[in-house]
Amino acid sequence: MAASVLRSSLALGAALALAVTAGCGGSSTPAGSTGGSAGAIGASIPPASSAGSVSVPSSAGSSAGASSSGGSAPELTRPATDGAVPAAVSAACTAAASPTIAAIQERGSINWATGISPPFTFKDSSGQYAGVEPDNAAELSAILGVPVTINEYDYGLLPPAITTGKADIVGAQLFNTEERAKVVAFSDPYYISGQLFYVLKDGPFQTIADLDSPDNRFVFGTGNAQGGVAEKVIPKAPRSEAPLRGQPLLVDFLSTNRADSSMTEGGLMKVLLTQYPQLAAIGNNGRVTTERPTEADQIDPFDVAFAFGQGDTGFAGCINAWVADLVDTGRMAERIEYWSQAIEGS
Repeated sequence: MAASVLRSSLALGAALALAVTAGCGGSSTPAGSTGGSAGAIGASIPPASSAGSVSVPSSAGSSAGASSSGGSAPELTRPATDGAVPAAVSAACTAAASPTIAAIQERGSINWATGISPPFTFKDSSGQYAGVEPDNAAELSAILGVPVTINEYDYGLLPPAITTGKADIVGAQLFNTEERAKVVAFSDPYYISGQLFYVLKDGPFQTIADLDSPDNRFVFGTGNAQGGVAEKVIPKAPRSEAPLRGQPLLVDFLSTNRADSSMTEGGLMKVLLTQYPQLAAIGNNGRVTTERPTEADQIDPFDVAFAFGQGDTGFAGCINAWVADLVDTGRMAERIEYWSQAIEGS
């Protein structure tokens, strides 16, 4: 399964750096639905037939069209969220096997916690959640036969959402870190996420060695794993944190001289540098000059996995059976590709 997970990680070419309002609002999604019509914040997505555009339709099984670069991208089909449940998944996901599943089915809904991290989760023009994780949530809804309620949290509050019983599962492009694993259980990984530093293009920093200096003020999003990555790879740099508030990168800290560097998902590089041409990305081999980072460029890759409460081995077995099917069939890679292309083309 590891090779398939790696293919999933390389499938994430880009995602839109959307500014959305943070909070803990909820969105109820019936079983088998997609969690709301997809699209970009504050903008309508033109039809797929429009030249140079990507259609982000609301129904599963629809397609993303041409990319906004003007070239024709391969048409991608959005994987269905309400297909037939494989026998191995169905057998693993029963109330008899898991107290968590029994409680979910007695309650009549799944409480799914997420955080804003396009293309995994973002909000469309109508304020509905869309992306990879809402589609994952809809698929688990179909497996367990109950609706799903999606609630958004800052990343630092995602593990407490599990430990306080507010959420049954976290699907948020969440990194499996040592600290988080002390309080929540993680599924097998479904994606591998590497990181890049971001600096002002006209600044002096060219390599990670340059960044490992007291002269580099590094800022990261509160609750995100990037602070730990920076502590490991640039220990001499002073570190501070600030709420991301739905942004993937604290660009305003760089542009207003409150910080010299920050860090986020390597797969976001193309769209971030297009949206913020004053920035440059730094990876393991120095400044990244290719259109997208290579695997070798990306720093300290993390396993991305679903999180849930510790102690329920039956629920872990259910989620891992589902993850194995998501990854081994290529459905997760297709889902990531679909939403990445759809957002990039918008």
